[in-house]
Amino acid sequence: MIIPGSFAVALKDPAASPLGPAAFLSGLGGHDQDSALRLLRAQPGFFGRRLPLEAARKLAAAAAAAGFETVLVSELDVKPLPAALSAVKVEPKAGGFAVQASGAVKFMPFEAVSFFTAAAYEAPVQPPSLAALKTGLFQKLSRLAGVPGPVPAAASGYRETFFRADIIAEDGALRFLLEPENLDFSPLGAARSHSSLANFRALLGRISGPCFNAVKNPFLAAFLESRPLAALKFAGPDACDTDLSRLLLVARRPG
Repeated sequence: MIIPGSFAVALKDPAASPLGPAAFLSGLGGHDQDSALRLLRAQPGFFGRRLPLEAARKLAAAAAAAGFETVLVSELDVKPLPAALSAVKVEPKAGGFAVQASGAVKFMPFEAVSFFTAAAYEAPVQPPSLAALKTGLFQKLSRLAGVPGPVPAAASGYRETFFRADIIAEDGALRFLLEPENLDFSPLGAARSHSSLANFRALLGRISGPCFNAVKNPFLAAFLESRPLAALKFAGPDACDTDLSRLLLVARRPG
């Protein structure tokens, strides 16, 4: 919920690591290194959100003194992202790529792409089981009948890393969400492997490189270069959206 009259302080440079200010934030507001990193994983690139103006000014001044270039904006300036179309197939073409999503195919010229980002996050995974399927069925029937249903079992401690890429084009009017588990990698041809992650990296490498006009985030470069990614993961899909919202904010601000 956005509180009128509240403000945000964010990293200004789109190429800066959104988790980079962790050491700086660890000395503020009772944060230690771990809690500061958790905060930035949840709101990448934002030093603070929903702050009173005076508190935001003090935070921006402290960040500037520590060498971080920031923007101080009203929370109303942090716009929601355009609705995402989930891609099921992306095929490189001459001068661009074709995206199949929502039952239609759209050709995207490379020069029409304004933002191209990638991200990863960890989330708990419930192992599939017959008991879990039964619980889900009973819950659905209970909702239809209007009576309380069974309490679902707690998720296991197993966590999995999920990857995604976002492509925003046509001046923000169009956004595609690419997730390796939902993609058909047949357009890679002989380069396709048995690893969906390797296929995802190969596909992003083919279509992101020629997008010379696009703002790209640091994770995309690290992913394409197969660098260690553990320290770059976000808290969840909402945090990935937050990072992309910040990029849209700072890339569009004059000066």
